Formats: sequence, structure tokens, C-alpha cells
Amino acid sequence: MKIMLVRDRNVLNNNWLSYLANLFYERGHEVVIACDTYNKLGTSAPGYELNPAVKIANVNAKTSSPLTNLIHRLRSCFPSWFLFNKLIKKENPDVMICYFPKDLYNVTCFQHHNIPIVQMIHGYPPRVFKKILQKSKLQKKWYKKSFKQVTTYQILMDSFRSKIDPFFEAKNIVRIANPVKQYAEGEMVDLSKEKKRIIYVARIEKNIKRPHLLVEAFAKIAKDFPDWKVEIWGMRKYPTYENEINEFISKHNLEKQVALMGYSTDVEGLYRSADIHAFPSSGEGFSLAIADAMSIGLPHIGFKDAHSVNEIIVDGHNGFLAEDLDDFAKKLKILMEDKELRIKFGSNAHKDMAAYAPEILMDEWEKLLTQITKK
Repeated sequence: MKIMLVRDRNVLNNNWLSYLANLFYERGHEVVIACDTYNKLGTSAPGYELNPAVKIANVNAKTSSPLTNLIHRLRSCFPSWFLFNKLIKKENPDVMICYFPKDLYNVTCFQHHNIPIVQMIHGYPPRVFKKILQKSKLQKKWYKKSFKQVTTYQILMDSFRSKIDPFFEAKNIVRIANPVKQYAEGEMVDLSKEKKRIIYVARIEKNIKRPHLLVEAFAKIAKDFPDWKVEIWGMRKYPTYENEINEFISKHNLEKQVALMGYSTDVEGLYRSADIHAFPSSGEGFSLAIADAMSIGLPHIGFKDAHSVNEIIVDGHNGFLAEDLDDFAKKLKILMEDKELRIKFGSNAHKDMAAYAPEILMDEWEKLLTQITKK
């Protein structure tokens, strides 16, 4: 089967996309990644390198020709559905999987084909579709036509079924979670050796990821744990927000215990250097940061009202779920004080992630794609 994965920008920076493309290829499928990115393919993190056999079809790629580059740069500023139309006719895929609604628009606008389309909802549905619902009436009309061509919507959690706005007429919905890298028992993080380190791994962003809440919670108990450290790792794009965090760190004299570390390509190494993964997000689609850290055996703490987070983290089993900031600090303290509890939670987390093994999830993808291409 020929599968076209469609993602507009920053293709290789998305480790999950490379991972999925490789898994499809390993299953014997021909895989094409269709994108429109002049100079933003990005780079894959170690362990997530795209298989050379997976084709990247970039409709506005940078070339060695200055004149062509000028044309592509200008062209990339405008809607590119006509370029995708040409690409689809050339590649003739059996099925298309669209990452974002914009990707769906690119492969359906003013186009007439009967290729089955899976629209991924790679996040919490209200957040994914928010921008479309805020568009003008005319724009929404165009998008409405695009969504009518969706064969199946793919969601990450069963609880998300009721969260898709009726505007999108999502009649066929299937839940397929993200595949999670598996580790053997002997490959798990060694929690018997205490590092006295709490980490956060995700982008450093205020409204959804909220690492400042981890800093504020730790500040409430820091004096009781002078030899413990908090490291915040992730892509840094918001200097004003970082300044707010650093000012709080300075105000509470936490400079020797709390630090913004920035981006790392060795995420597995970060997990192995820690005792606890703290994740104060307001909600996720299906957090690979949590899932990967659980798979390697780290205990977790998050908030009880954070969608998806509150389903992956099972309170009292593989981590803790907190009611509020004070409870977050309280439960963080319990984990910091009890190494045996951390080991127990980490072991349970590792076992829980077996349900998301790539072979299990890819079987579900195979079943879905076979069904819709036969129809």
C-alpha cells in the first residue's frame, strides 16, 4: 500500500512523524511524506532518524538554483493546494493521512479525487480545531468542504470522542494511540541509585505546558530538600515567559536548585538522569513525553484536571495526580522522600506502557487502512 503522510512544516523536528513513517515502511508499505516547507524540514533527534527509503516530497523545497529558490520562497507564502494537487496525481497514493486540518485543506481544496483520507486529531480536539471555528464564514465554508472528504478521524483517547465539535461532522472515529518505544526490564532507569533530580521534558510554554507551576510547587518544599534539583528541559521560544520563571527562581533563592536547561536531543539520557518526571500541563492529546518516560520506568506527577494526563497517569499506581498547586507540592514531597514508592510507581508505569507497543498500535493502523481502502 502506498501511504502519503501530509504535514505542512517542520517535518523532521516532529520525532513522532518520523517514527510513524518508519514503522509503516517496516510493515512493507511505500511511504511518502508530503510537505510545503522552504527551509524548515528540521533535523531528527537521535533514535528517530527518518529511514532513507521514506520519500520526502517537498512542494516548495530549497534548491541549488537562486532563481528557483526565489520562486519557491514567494510561492510558499501563498496557499499551495494546487501544488499538492499535482503531487497527488504524480504519487497516486492509496491513502492519505493528514496531520493538521491545514494539511487536509491542502490535499482537498478545489481537488477531485476519491483517495481515502484519515484526519488525525493529534491533540485535544477543542484545541486542534479552535482556529478553524474562529475563521470567517467564507473560510469555514471552504474548510467544511474539506472535512466532508474525511473518511475517518483518528483520535488519541476514547474520552475525546465527544469533544469534536458537530461542525466537523465526524461520523467515523477510531481511537489509535501513539506507539511508544518499549524497553526491556534490564533497560529501565535505575531508580535504586538516587540522583535527587526532578525533570520536566516538553516545550517551555506558559498556557498549556506550564512548567512555572512545577517551580512554584517545588519552592514550597525546597528548604526541606537542599540537595534536590529541578531541571526544565524543552524548546525555548518565549523569552518573556522564561524571564518570569527566572525572576521567581531568583526571588525565592532557588538558583542552585532550579534551572531552565533548554533543548536536548538526548531525551532518553535525561530520563535516565532523573528520579521523577513532573508534568504540570493543563492537558495533552497523548503526551509522548509522559509515555516515553513511563516506558523507561519513571514515576510521574501531574494534575487531576488535565485531560489525557489524568488517564495516562493513574493516581497511586504509576504516579500521583494533584488537585491543585498545594497538593502538587505535597505529593511531590511524598515521592521525593520515598525511594521505594518511586521504584514501585516506575515499575508499574513501565508495565502500563506495554499496551502501547508499536506492534499493537501498528496492527490497529493496518486494520483501519485496509478497511478504508477496500471501501
